[in-house]
Amino acid sequence: MYKNVPIIPLAVIGIVVAAITAGQALLIDWLPPADSVEAGRTFTLLWFLFWCSVVFFVIVTSVLIYAVWKWRVKDDDLEDGPPTHGNTTLEVVWTVIPSILLIVVAVYGYIVLERNEAVAADRVEIDVYAQQFMWTYGYPDTGIESGDLVLPVNTQAQLNLRARDVIHDFWVPQFGIKGDAVPGITHTIWITPNKTGTYPVVCAELCGVGHSVMRSKVTVVTEPEYKAWLAKSAAKVKATAAAGAAAAKLENAPGDVAAGQTVFEAKCGGCHAELGKKAGVGPAIVGSKLSTDEIRTQIKNGKGAMPGGLVSGTDLADVVAFVESIK
Repeated sequence: MYKNVPIIPLAVIGIVVAAITAGQALLIDWLPPADSVEAGRTFTLLWFLFWCSVVFFVIVTSVLIYAVWKWRVKDDDLEDGPPTHGNTTLEVVWTVIPSILLIVVAVYGYIVLERNEAVAADRVEIDVYAQQFMWTYGYPDTGIESGDLVLPVNTQAQLNLRARDVIHDFWVPQFGIKGDAVPGITHTIWITPNKTGTYPVVCAELCGVGHSVMRSKVTVVTEPEYKAWLAKSAAKVKATAAAGAAAAKLENAPGDVAAGQTVFEAKCGGCHAELGKKAGVGPAIVGSKLSTDEIRTQIKNGKGAMPGGLVSGTDLADVVAFVESIK
């Protein structure tokens, strides 16, 4: 049965199937550029698996097409085919070869995983916070928080993923690594970008109605640019903290009642009628039992009952003093 193998027809069919398969593989950009060390390893493994699959696909499909064409029967032929005995050698071969390939793939995959998760001594560590529908990045020991991620090129970044509400998934396609952010769990991934540029950060886990707009960006810069950005951002954090402390000091200082009345009329009179003596859109203030701290917190934050942050600094202290005088 196997002495007269139809080499030429099978070869022709195999060449056609291989050409079509290779064309689809090579003419379409299935994977993004590998712009991290980990992506280079991972994408190489994926292409190895793909081309191994192509070899077996071409062989099986070619034999199938030839068999369907060569041994097709007429529509009115309802007889059983002749009994045949299997080929033991062929069965051993098609069992041993895939088994060996499976072992090779398992070892190769383990090597890639082990290298991708090897922790470098000079890595930078960044906390990644996910919540509906935004990303926040914190840089430990600096006080820096940003809506965009900044990384140095050719330096491993350890990203500690955390979720504040539901499950999210941090994914930069060009970096070849994804990681789930799960509430109550810190999931760590390692990325070593090897090209400068700006890349999209995508949430790859359905997380609610705003999932499709949960986007951010990561900017990969040179080491000197990264250090300069850290220094500038840290200085900005200190300046903001100093300004906040100064504002808090002003807000907690004794206010001027007359000045507070003027600010109240301009900022609050639209909702609190007759300088707070009568209810309008907002309630009457006269007769209120709120303490001074509660009044200050209500004006600053609104607490869901009114707009917050309408006044600050000295104006806030003055308005608090005025409200204290009429409640």
